[in-house]
Amino acid sequence: MEKKVLVFLVITIVFMMVYTHFIPKMVPQQPSPASSVVSTPEDKQEKSEDSADFFEEETGQIEEAVLDEFYVTFSLTGGYIRNIFIKKYQEKLCFENIGLIKEHKDYTFKLVQEGEKIILINSERKIRKEFIFEGYLLTLKVVTPEKNYKMIILSNSLIKKGLEQRYQEFFYKSKYSGPAFKRHPFKKTKPGFIKADILGIRDRYFCFALFDDEYEVKLGREKPDTLWIESECSFASPPLTIFIGPQIPEELKKYGLEGVINYGFFHSIGTVMIKLLYFFNAFTKNWGLSIMLISILIYLILFPFTAKSTKAMRRMQALQPKMEELKTKYKDAPQKLNKEILQLYRTHKVNPLGGCLPIFFQLPVFFALYQVLFRFVELKGASFLWIKDLSSPDQAFALPFSIPFLGNYLNILPIIIMVLGILQQKFTSQSAASQQQKTMGLFMGVFIGFIFYNFPSALVLYWLIQNSATLLYQWRISKTSLA
Repeated sequence: MEKKVLVFLVITIVFMMVYTHFIPKMVPQQPSPASSVVSTPEDKQEKSEDSADFFEEETGQIEEAVLDEFYVTFSLTGGYIRNIFIKKYQEKLCFENIGLIKEHKDYTFKLVQEGEKIILINSERKIRKEFIFEGYLLTLKVVTPEKNYKMIILSNSLIKKGLEQRYQEFFYKSKYSGPAFKRHPFKKTKPGFIKADILGIRDRYFCFALFDDEYEVKLGREKPDTLWIESECSFASPPLTIFIGPQIPEELKKYGLEGVINYGFFHSIGTVMIKLLYFFNAFTKNWGLSIMLISILIYLILFPFTAKSTKAMRRMQALQPKMEELKTKYKDAPQKLNKEILQLYRTHKVNPLGGCLPIFFQLPVFFALYQVLFRFVELKGASFLWIKDLSSPDQAFALPFSIPFLGNYLNILPIIIMVLGILQQKFTSQSAASQQQKTMGLFMGVFIGFIFYNFPSALVLYWLIQNSATLLYQWRISKTSLA
């Protein structure tokens, strides 16, 4: 490799490390649109007189119940669910303080487990709470002598990781708001009262949904990073029915919650990608192989555009010597130069935009798959080759020290993408190409690898297969003459 290329690569890597480490800290996040949930000035100013002391550090007795889908930690002081750990995905959910009643905060309860039913009893005050789990469905029944009481349905704290915060939001649907779910970012959800048929909170992988069409609920904030949902109840209030679980389309569809999942502008393409992933996984039994197959399928579907683009680029490269001659000849007459270049294109029937054609078809697919793979809970803990978790970077080797951007692990897939990008530039750049074009090609090859460095390995694997197939075709066509 030439000395200039090595110097270029070193400068590019240093630049990308500095850029990715410091720029995100300097650039402010784009504000999200404000929520339309009903609120009042009193709601904004209060420190939540009703609930401010609900979420203080609990020092009372706790007890854990082992269920089919969850490990559930109950607070026996107050008689409520403190937190839930979902067994299949080995993750503690951010939905907490479920079923907490202010009037019962200092009471001590006894826990009795009957299979998937957990009963909390305070015999002295004749209080009985039943938490009945059926898969991901929870039914909460309360028997209490109080005629009226306020129950915290759940509290939800802002997730610390910026990536996770993007998907944390409050959602609801009612007969007045139409068939689609309304959704509001966590940070911009305002306190207030709301009437809805279904409402809840979701994050990147999981959601909490309350099926409620009997009474209003109140949204409140204990502090800027904690959101809670409170319900006015009475001794005659019906049981609460709640979904707590992963955002899997087929699972959500059972309860009319499929609309909770939204892949943005390219949602329709994203739903097709999900169906294809499940289709391939039905016989591969491996999500890594399924991603590779969907990558190959997408490549084959878009191959006619790729082939046309590659041929257009080769014709453009063949014209480079003549274009350089025109630039030298008309260097002092830019208008004449542009006219002659356009005439050169017409004479040789070359479309300068032909090489960009596949991008218009590939980008919607890529953006949709990006959203799908980022939020596809089935990838959590799914292994493939050396990759232990397809929802995280591949982390092939642990480093003995931490360096900016790279962190404590060496990710192999993005490095392979960098190498493929450099090889791709070699096959697409002819000797007639200018040094500037070759340098830009090298830069883009390395740049894409850095962009993908901390992406989930599932998404990087998709891009790697796409690039490998494209490189193979470009190598093959480089051996043939232009038609």
